[in-house]
Amino acid sequence: MKERPSHFGTGRTLARAAAVATAVGGMLGVTATIGSASPANSSRAHAHAVVSANAAYEIAHSGQLATKAFCGTKKITLGIQDGLGTNAWSQASMAAVRSEAAKCPNVTQDVQIGEGSLQTSISQLNSMVSKGDQAIVVIPDFGSAELPAITSATKAGVKVVPWAANPGGKAGVNYVSYVDYLPKAAGALSAQWLVKLLHGKGNIIELGGPAGNPVSAGTLAGVLSVFKSHPGMKLLTGNSAWAVTNWDPATAQQITASLLAKYPKIDGIISDYGTDELSALQAFKAANRAFPAVVGADANGLGCIWVHDHASEPKFQLATVSTRNWMGRIAARKAIAAAEGIKDTEPSLYSLTFYENTVAGVKPHCDPKQPTDRYLSDALSPATIAKYGKP
Repeated sequence: MKERPSHFGTGRTLARAAAVATAVGGMLGVTATIGSASPANSSRAHAHAVVSANAAYEIAHSGQLATKAFCGTKKITLGIQDGLGTNAWSQASMAAVRSEAAKCPNVTQDVQIGEGSLQTSISQLNSMVSKGDQAIVVIPDFGSAELPAITSATKAGVKVVPWAANPGGKAGVNYVSYVDYLPKAAGALSAQWLVKLLHGKGNIIELGGPAGNPVSAGTLAGVLSVFKSHPGMKLLTGNSAWAVTNWDPATAQQITASLLAKYPKIDGIISDYGTDELSALQAFKAANRAFPAVVGADANGLGCIWVHDHASEPKFQLATVSTRNWMGRIAARKAIAAAEGIKDTEPSLYSLTFYENTVAGVKPHCDPKQPTDRYLSDALSPATIAKYGKP
């Protein structure tokens, strides 16, 4: 597919790509395994289709599979709901879900965004059930507060796949499956990177989304699991919460400016949103403070600022995992396949390794022709985001 960017598309990553491709090929034996659907367009043939790939393949290919086996033949409506839906991350996530669902001519899309309101999000989920949507893909940004609505939809026979924000509950009971990376593992990975880089002594701030959201909570739990063994690592934003940015760039810059005014020494930034980290660096620049180490999730502008400034900012090291919007492709396949009676055996949970790591010589990705809040790890073209990144 032509929309693959920087995983395998630049000269800087060719060696890494070859290594990943070799490893994945050895693990799979084939590119991907798509089960024995007959070419015939009979519902019986599609009922026996199986959609399958392992985690290494999914990560290396940003969740892209060259198959329409998950589509089936029954005409269904797929509800697509995002609790936020207002920032660039949400647009990329929606584009991943909607472009994958668009492979299926038998699937109609019903798209809603909650704009940061729990009550709106719940109302939209209930409305999708009332309208007769057979499947729903949802980002439950409010976590367990949305579980009753998700469970109610499941009991009504709707095939629900939450992703990117954990609502709690149990796969097969409250919903079909939950698709995501493991925020706690990513938080621990980030903390270990900082411990090693700073030799076990440094002042760190964590930036995160809305208060209580499960992604930032998981990240914080992972950080604390590592820092507890390294008393020289001080989390200036506290052990019970993070600096709340609501994943809004302007807020992230303001919050960081206030932290800079309060603390004369900040050695590192952790965040689960790369655009927040970019905004934080802008606050450092405005305060004429040296850039710290940054670890979290990728963003095009974050990679570009490293490319531009790292020579003059010797302490500015950067490591990121994929911002993982591509997992929306998997969520869409799982929800549609479930409604079509097709088995999807793809993994649901993923432990991500670093996508960029300047300490290890894996240089950040930067495409100056794309916006700063574009996430190159997602393999989404600008045209795809423009077409599918909105309701």
